[in-house]
Amino acid sequence: MAGSPGFRLPEDLRVDDGFLAARAQPPGRTVLFAVIALIGLVVGALIAGQGTEGILETWAISGTVFGVTIATLALSLEDLLITVEPARRGAPEIAVANVLGSVVFSVTGKLGVILLVGGAIVVDPTALVWHLPVLLGLTLLSAVFLGTGRIRRWHGVVLLVLYVAYFVISLTVFGGVPVDD
Repeated sequence: MAGSPGFRLPEDLRVDDGFLAARAQPPGRTVLFAVIALIGLVVGALIAGQGTEGILETWAISGTVFGVTIATLALSLEDLLITVEPARRGAPEIAVANVLGSVVFSVTGKLGVILLVGGAIVVDPTALVWHLPVLLGLTLLSAVFLGTGRIRRWHGVVLLVLYVAYFVISLTVFGGVPVDD
């Protein structure tokens, strides 16, 4: 509504005609595409699982370290791109909300589903002495940065440097990455 007061989306964030046309598809076609997508997700997960086992065996990396570093980084790239785009288009609050929502969902929703489906899990001791304290510390630091009301470029540099340090330490100290003599 062009004449109504209130919040207005920037032109490049508005719903386009292609999206509206896609929404007008018959329900049967939509269900068929959803089933195909679900089959693709299951097949992709099976392939990713086999590939992960191969990586863990070949590189002698701990499953915990692989999960909190390499797998998370690879799986987060799509989310990262989705988060960067609103900030680039002038809506950084959407990006911040996505980050916060992703963290909350990862800690509660994902863990809840894993426990619901798989039952009790054994937590690797390195998760308690290394990964969990780093999670808490970096989350606290991020909260302090967010609490300033204005996140600056140097905050991003600090967080990225700390993540790289975490990644390297996780792989070299806790991951058993083979090093040529």
